[in-house]
Amino acid sequence: MRKAVSVRSKLTAFLITLFLVLLALAVILPLLLPFMFVFKTRLEYNYHPWSWPTEIRWTNFIEAWRAIQIGQGLLNTIFVCLGAIVCTVPAAAMAGYIFARYRSKVTEVIFYFILAGYFVPVQMVLIPLYQLCGLLNITDTLPGLFLPMTAFGIPFWTIIYRSFFMRLPNELAEAARIDGAGHTNIFLRIMLPLAKPATVLATLLVFMGAWSDYLLSLIMINSAQNYTMQLRIAQFMNQYGVDHMPRYAAATIIAAAPTVILYIIGHRWIIQSTLAGALKG
Repeated sequence: MRKAVSVRSKLTAFLITLFLVLLALAVILPLLLPFMFVFKTRLEYNYHPWSWPTEIRWTNFIEAWRAIQIGQGLLNTIFVCLGAIVCTVPAAAMAGYIFARYRSKVTEVIFYFILAGYFVPVQMVLIPLYQLCGLLNITDTLPGLFLPMTAFGIPFWTIIYRSFFMRLPNELAEAARIDGAGHTNIFLRIMLPLAKPATVLATLLVFMGAWSDYLLSLIMINSAQNYTMQLRIAQFMNQYGVDHMPRYAAATIIAAAPTVILYIIGHRWIIQSTLAGALKG
């Protein structure tokens, strides 16, 4: 009987491990695939697309950079990312603090009203959002791109900050209040520094989300000079198709590099923030 249970548990563990390995491969292989193409010439790619490159060539990176003006796309995307961070993180931190520390029927109703915004998918409001941006005269501008990102990001990060501030002991605020600190000083000097893990997590993930956005950029941006990185990569594929796959692979690697590097640098804080309870409701 024990032997049968042991065999069953080992089989279950093996199936779970196999499932996780397949999931990992589904994520990792698309990231590694461009490196098989990027160092090849067009002729080499056409004859041997799945072989290893015979020589390391960097010309595809230079040609891709020039072909779709990646430099301008980088500047536009960085501006959008910084705008999304500046508009999202401070507002969500203040809202989360108020909903955690000044709880009443009114604030609870407002909090659940904001919480409902988290469940509204972007695709459902694209047309009214575009019309609203048109009324505000911010269509086809970079603020017209990161402000909607902010509107969709604030509900989620307000929930995260509220959860984090609720875990902090109230005695800290009471002690500061006895020493004469006001509401603003308690928030800025006592509570906000203690919420550093949530702030780091919000900054990193908002940056990555804004950098990787394609749908909102496609709807809100029309002029080529305002194209973000994702739109410029799509523009490259529309112009050249798959005839220049090595150059296209170089462009995708350049576009993905900042978020990958940022994750490698900041993954320690992401894990620490998650373990600290920032993602617990």
